[in-house]
Order: sequence, then C-alpha cells, then structure tokens
Amino acid sequence: MLFCCPAPFARGSVDFVLAFAMVHEMAFAAAFFREAAQALKPGARLPLTEPAGHVKPALFEAEPAATAQAGLNVADLPAIRRSLAALLRKP
Repeated sequence: MLFCCPAPFARGSVDFVLAFAMVHEMAFAAAFFREAAQALKPGARLPLTEPAGHVKPALFEAEPAATAQAGLNVADLPAIRRSLAALLRKP
C-alpha cells in the first residue's frame, strides 16, 4: 500500500496507478488517493474498479468523492461487467 511508508519515487513521476478490487478493503482509502495523486504525473490516469457483488453502489460512489479531495477528477465511468468503475485523471 502506498500510504504505509515513504514512496520510493518522486512526486509527479508515475504514469499510471491501478486500483482493482481493493480500495474497499483499505482502512484509509483517502490516504491512498492522496498519495496516488501526489505520485501521478499531470494528465496521468487511475482506473478504479470494485466488484459490484461485493461493494454497494453507495460505498463506491463515496470513493470517487474522496478522489476529488485528493485532486483527481472523474474522467469517465466505463461499463465493466460485474464491476463498478471510474477512470480518474490528474489535471
């Protein structure tokens, strides 16, 4: 997890972060999104996908809201079978 220790890379140096079926398991998802946003280059993307059968829509909708506070924008809401998904972008 990114928020457990100092990141081994410079701010704004990462092209892509993938959050696949795991953010709902984090105790501090907001911290994950803050650190991911700091690591991402401007224009970089973070696909966020959660399992629809395991994560309720209301919980998923709160995750992209937390990303806005971290400085990430929702660029798209792609349809992925049996999943809840958002494509996030760092401005």
